[in-house]
Amino acid sequence: MASEVETPGFECDDQSDTRSETSTLIYSQEPFEIFQKRVTELCQDFFRTADSEILIERLPGGGFNRITGISVTKSNEEPPVSVQYILRVPRFEIVELEYDIAPLKLLRQESSIPVPETVEFDLTSSNALGRPFMLQKRIPGKSLWKVYAGLPHHEKCVIAAGLGKVISELHSIRSTITGRLCWKSTEEQLMIQPFVDQDQEVKTLLPYESGPATQSCFDMLRAILEPKIEKVAASDPDDVDLLEDLLTTASEMNDLGVLDESAYCLCHLDLEPRNVLAGSPKPTEPLALTGVLDWDSAIFAPLIMSCDPPMWLWVDENIEDKRVAGDEPSTEELRELKQLFEQAAGPIYSRFAYEDRYRLARQLIKFIIEGINTNEAFRAFFALQREWDALKESLDSSESDLEHQSDSDSTN
Repeated sequence: MASEVETPGFECDDQSDTRSETSTLIYSQEPFEIFQKRVTELCQDFFRTADSEILIERLPGGGFNRITGISVTKSNEEPPVSVQYILRVPRFEIVELEYDIAPLKLLRQESSIPVPETVEFDLTSSNALGRPFMLQKRIPGKSLWKVYAGLPHHEKCVIAAGLGKVISELHSIRSTITGRLCWKSTEEQLMIQPFVDQDQEVKTLLPYESGPATQSCFDMLRAILEPKIEKVAASDPDDVDLLEDLLTTASEMNDLGVLDESAYCLCHLDLEPRNVLAGSPKPTEPLALTGVLDWDSAIFAPLIMSCDPPMWLWVDENIEDKRVAGDEPSTEELRELKQLFEQAAGPIYSRFAYEDRYRLARQLIKFIIEGINTNEAFRAFFALQREWDALKESLDSSESDLEHQSDSDSTN
């Protein structure tokens, strides 16, 4: 999903018009000239523009949202005050904004994580746009995927510590069950759609409740898989094997203590540099982490899932292999970045981030929650199985050694 596009002003790259024209064709959306008139009408309805100057700017969008910049300047104030917004309009009818809105509401209530402030939204098409929309205050800053590599070391240190703090805060935002947050406008309430019911034709929504988990991690995973196994066995028995393999692997991990920690926290799942903004809040202030974007895929899941190492902070090459995420970085500066992040992220991160058992558990939980629906995902799961088969033997041996040592100690 597209991120807000940089800086307090409407600065776009030179290709923004080309991208927007191309997206008009790709997504069969109306031309910007027509859409702009609808946005103007929406602004007139919302901002009461008699004493305001409105600037509407075409911005590059993403695969799921059409993105438009709006600047509102109050001309009757001295000096004139300008406030900037981002208008997000889903490209497809299947996109449900209530799942985008809910995490932002919770984060603004329960954390200091800088996220977009939603000032207006409409989940219906009964508005000037003829489509659902979300209007947010624009966050200043630049996407780190463009600037991080060129930052001086002391500014990278600020980013590393800031992102570690984000992880630590996410670990403190708990839920009694796993699932996706949803905003129920009719009741002005945060709800959760549990993963265990996500395949039902009628969605189950339960009030969000912060607190200890009501079931263990393994019981939650089993509750997702067993109804699927029963359903598939009745319609297409040949497809049952994959689901049973998922359940078997989860059971083995549980037996070896990998899934012992049963607490559920809010997880972003995509803390890549494209979703992190940084900049100076004011010209005289130093660089800071100004925004974390793209919360539409956020879920409540086991703590393990929120401990995926953002190794782009401290690797000196384009390395994506998570098996080396815990390795000692190659230079003193890179080691400092990793250390600053880990210190800020806290003990939960340090426990679950780097060990192979937890890396594989993250992959497995994601497969169980999201399903295995592509050839790439099939190959990734088979690779997980092979690696787990080798790893569990060493874990079994370690456990046997500990039991033997305990027995020896008790007899001495």
